[in-house]
Amino acid sequence: MDVFNNVVPVDFSTHENSHFFHTERYHREAIYHFEKRLSEDPKCVKVLCDWIASYHELAFLYEQKGAVEMAQKCLLIPHQSMLYMAQQHNGDEEQEQIAIRAISITLPPLLEFAEEHPPCDNCMKELQAQLIMIQENKQQDH
Repeated sequence: MDVFNNVVPVDFSTHENSHFFHTERYHREAIYHFEKRLSEDPKCVKVLCDWIASYHELAFLYEQKGAVEMAQKCLLIPHQSMLYMAQQHNGDEEQEQIAIRAISITLPPLLEFAEEHPPCDNCMKELQAQLIMIQENKQQDH
């Protein structure tokens, strides 16, 4: 503390870290809350979209902090969950369609992330194949 001027120096790195941890905690708690609600009603599209958005916000936060692997993981969790839901729908066509539509929300951020942080060739080919599947599904809907 600068006694003569009554000034307390601000350590911005501490402030930034505090903000980061607060924001990270907020999104993790939101994800937990949305997962709890989805366990009760897995077809609730609004909650599903909020769950996906929370993971995407968390991914953005990690990417800004330089934690690229954590950011990628946060993008992959909802995407892979929706792929699984689309493939393992047990004949529930509504669930399958919800999952396929959700993939159209989870895939674009993954592709954008892949431009900045390229994955292996096989992973990129898989993402591109999924993009084609989504585009074909949109054409069938119209």
